[in-house]
Amino acid sequence: MDIAPQILICPDCGGPLVDLAEGWSCASCEVTFSSDAGTVDFLSDGANSITVSEREHYTDKLDYYLQMHQTWCGSPFYMHYHGAFLDDLRALPRGALILELGGGLGHDGLELLKSGYRLVETDVAPAELGEARRLQQVEGYGDSVAHLLADGQQLPFAEGTFDGVMMAAALHHMPDPLRCLREARRVLKEGGLLVLGTEPNTWQHKTIFPLGKLFLKLLYRVMGKQADPGEMVSEADKETEGFSRADLERLFRAAGFNSWELKSAGFFSAAFFFMGQEISEHIGGTVRLFTLERLGLVIDEWLERHSMLRRYPWHWNAVAS
Repeated sequence: MDIAPQILICPDCGGPLVDLAEGWSCASCEVTFSSDAGTVDFLSDGANSITVSEREHYTDKLDYYLQMHQTWCGSPFYMHYHGAFLDDLRALPRGALILELGGGLGHDGLELLKSGYRLVETDVAPAELGEARRLQQVEGYGDSVAHLLADGQQLPFAEGTFDGVMMAAALHHMPDPLRCLREARRVLKEGGLLVLGTEPNTWQHKTIFPLGKLFLKLLYRVMGKQADPGEMVSEADKETEGFSRADLERLFRAAGFNSWELKSAGFFSAAFFFMGQEISEHIGGTVRLFTLERLGLVIDEWLERHSMLRRYPWHWNAVAS
């Protein structure tokens, strides 16, 4: 899908862009944005160090994340809660134009394409964006999607361009989440939808994760092995402590959204999903706890009915307008 020139602006100064043979140039500040194999790089030279680190990490570790995604395939937790936030976007009419920020390997975007939507995929990592492009073109949706390297905190799009904006497990990777949400609000049409998927809650970062790290440290000591340095975890994942309900409500309000709904996205099902991931990583194999995840979904449904417990899911899904 070709991007209409009128919806693009310079992410640095907001000026109009001039279409070049191999990229775009800003008519105001004269910055040039190059194109490689049809993918334009709109990332600023002055990007935040965390953003630069994320770009390098998710490019260097592409094979690792492709392998990890194989452990997610068929996961009851993954399918249930990803399906839930994708259904929020499916409230939009077919043919609507949706922007995905931090699209990663492109699987959630592919589901929207299969549902009849037009899509602009963005990410900061060239390798992951390239994999998303390959996947979506192989599936036959090349005419319905465009792929751009872009920072969610500094978008190269005009105001009121998109019917919907999706971020799946991406907001916590932004050094400035409020700036990102303001950008999402800016590029949405009036009445458009922002959908967040599986954003981490805060409580486990202050309870389960420290205990888990201590347990693994003791386990490695007993086994006589050196502790895992965590090199497979990105800097943003190391830095984040997730978002409480109050955090997200404050961010939506400050970003200019008029209404929002926060939804639980996994209690026990999420715990079993990530337990499987951790075991898989440490033994160098693939462990799927799908039976436990299914049981966890039943428990999740019960917990969701209790207002006090709804504050403590593993993740949040959210829709705002």
